Amino acid sequence: MDYRELFQRNYGVFREAEQERLRQARVLIVGCGGIGGTVAVMLARSGVERFVLCDFDVYSPSNMNRQIACFTDTLARKKSEVLRETILRINPEARVTAYTERLPHDRIAELMNDVDFVFPATDDFAFSIFVFRDARRRGKPALLVYPAGAWAHVSIIPPGAPSLEEMEGLPRLDSYEALRDALEVRRYKFGTYFYVPLADWRIDYYRGFIEEDFRPTQLCPFVWLSCCIGAFETVKVLSGKWKPVASPRYWEITAGDARVRRMNGCSLHTLLVWQRKIMWRIFQTPLGPALERIQGVWWRLFYRFMKSREERRERRDARRGIGGGNP
Repeated sequence: MDYRELFQRNYGVFREAEQERLRQARVLIVGCGGIGGTVAVMLARSGVERFVLCDFDVYSPSNMNRQIACFTDTLARKKSEVLRETILRINPEARVTAYTERLPHDRIAELMNDVDFVFPATDDFAFSIFVFRDARRRGKPALLVYPAGAWAHVSIIPPGAPSLEEMEGLPRLDSYEALRDALEVRRYKFGTYFYVPLADWRIDYYRGFIEEDFRPTQLCPFVWLSCCIGAFETVKVLSGKWKPVASPRYWEITAGDARVRRMNGCSLHTLLVWQRKIMWRIFQTPLGPALERIQGVWWRLFYRFMKSREERRERRDARRGIGGGNP
């Protein structure tokens, strides 16, 4: 079958020129896991034909709950290579380059010279931030998809628009190592408390995220929902048919709502962004140790309150016969 046969139904929406723009678009995806792989498959099924895929990791059992190309027969295989095969199964004429080794930032930046669009989607958020920066310097639009539990942010970050750091209130550190430390070792300082009430994390798992080394909790339907929106926003950019939701606007998705918000608009996220900005500055002053102690007290009180609320809910559900009890 030729290209038009494969994507015949697209032409009920797209004009020839719009579909051809999709076909000719060159997309770089850095990280081919839960969000990178899912968006890649959706773009391939939308008619995008040229991909550059970067991921050195292999599929493991923990990926099974959400990653689109993870199956029992792909475990231990390189994600980028499996995703390349998946795209070619959709469209054998696609041109897909897969890098299966770990690439440094400067090499990824070089790859941007030959693409039209960038999707930083690595598990290492600090690494992705530097990919966003390189895309910005080279004038390439980039996609943000960030799900955690039952919450997600999605937006296009065009060159010249407010950056990812501005939208999320993250410190602009010049060293990758310093930024990684700030996000992973000190993450409790950056307003992630809303993961519990807004993203529906269980409090004990959140404690493992803060105090140990738990990865962000993620659910397949919610990851794929945010990827659907991200893929559609990318199609908007590549086809030129619709105006995308782009910085300073973003999608905020929760278990009960999905809406477009604006940076510094009236929302809980805006409060948390400014909390991150202000607290980061205070932590760099002599007041830092005192704030550290206050944070410790606040964390203990927060944990006790959320744990008590969770236990009350479980007792109430038990009385109603929810969760395996008798009705």
